[in-house]
Amino acid sequence: MADRAPAAQSSGQSKIQSGANAALSIIGLASQQISGFVITLLAAGFLAPVEYGVYTLAIVFVELVLAFTYAGFYHFIVTSSEDDKAVLSTMFWLMQLVGWIGGGALIVFAPWLAQVFDSPDLAPVLRYLGLLQPFASGMAWASAVLIRRQQMRRHFIIMLLQNSAAMLGGAVVLWLWQSLFALVVYRYIRVVIGVFLYSVMTPDRPHFLFHRPMAAHALRYASGLYGSRLLVFVSNFGTDLLLAYFFTTAESGLYRFANRLSTATIDIVGQPLRSFALNQFGAAARTGAQLEPVLNRFCGVMVILMGGFAATILVFGADLVTTLFHPSYLAALGALYALSVRAFAGFGNALILPIFAARNKTQVSMYHNLVWTSVMIATIFVTSDQGLNTLAFAQACVAILTAIAALVLISWQGEVPIQGAVYNILIALAVVGAYYAAASGLWLWIKGGIGVSGLSLGIGLSLATLLALATIGAGMRLRVFDMRVFAER
Repeated sequence: MADRAPAAQSSGQSKIQSGANAALSIIGLASQQISGFVITLLAAGFLAPVEYGVYTLAIVFVELVLAFTYAGFYHFIVTSSEDDKAVLSTMFWLMQLVGWIGGGALIVFAPWLAQVFDSPDLAPVLRYLGLLQPFASGMAWASAVLIRRQQMRRHFIIMLLQNSAAMLGGAVVLWLWQSLFALVVYRYIRVVIGVFLYSVMTPDRPHFLFHRPMAAHALRYASGLYGSRLLVFVSNFGTDLLLAYFFTTAESGLYRFANRLSTATIDIVGQPLRSFALNQFGAAARTGAQLEPVLNRFCGVMVILMGGFAATILVFGADLVTTLFHPSYLAALGALYALSVRAFAGFGNALILPIFAARNKTQVSMYHNLVWTSVMIATIFVTSDQGLNTLAFAQACVAILTAIAALVLISWQGEVPIQGAVYNILIALAVVGAYYAAASGLWLWIKGGIGVSGLSLGIGLSLATLLALATIGAGMRLRVFDMRVFAER
């Protein structure tokens, strides 16, 4: 009995710590979405749609560079069991090379891209953003180091401080200088603050050390992940680029609005979960532990949290858009619902990279993404002339099929049993369905009593939050919501 008390106390402390990590991770990454959302609202109020459209188009190309920055060598830092000093220093210089090449490409190709998209202001914006990429690579290296050290709390504290300060600085700049280039200054503020915080709060420093055999091994390892990340980028942003090139600004703007709102909302929980997944699968790879328990935990938690956010959009989406945005955005409502389902279904594909990075089979993830990105692009071409909502609905269907294929691939090539994961997914889907039904009934009752307004939406979302907490509690009782996914170690 005496031995059980300390064990129970330790278990309780572990749950409290995991809960604190969960809250901190969600707040830290929510700050990124909130910061971007606030700047979006300010920009929409101060800038013409054409000006804001130039910025969002430039960010698409910046995201392409970041896709390479936060993959490949980044994953090698997290998963490699080799000597710390050699890994960290060698990967720092390789990631700097990625930043310089990516930033240089943005600068060199800026005039050509401006001509292709018939947008003269795109060129200077791309040039200025290209100069930031080596610094962004430094931040990515530092974040990977913190994940390798399993210091997730410090990582999310940095994100919270960085995004909060950048939001404040960006808002002031936009208020004083209502220009497209004020948004560029916002990006500079964000990077400068991030570099400072990671420099101060990351204990490790790179050395003038470059291990050539390790670099060659890391390059072979990273090639599959870079291919996968490129294909994921094409799948996620391909529609943006195709609409910008082939269709009207209005259609492109409506799609970006729906995509931004749905993806940013679900990424409030999706991004921290992906970070914790990389941390825990990477730790399992370094120690030789089994991957099946980690997979089971993440499948249940991802479905409940990401599915819960998607369900909330389905319940409140129409009234939120009507209340907060211009009525013309109601044309994107069907796309908003469909893209929310697509973002939720991305949980399956999100597990591919960390699992196959842990298995050292990065080429498998690349081939998987090649197949399903090709399907997504073909779907976009086939449905693009059938209306925005049909296009988005088709993408949601492809995302669901991709998630199923991801689980099959994890079992087949990853050699990880998925029976427990599938069970957790099915039970979690039932729990999310119950939450959706309860939240829908509650919102209909509130609307029937006091109508739709900012006040009623606030009340409805507050009560939905309480329902969500009850849903998580039900998931824990059913053993499909495991707080250990938020553990640092």
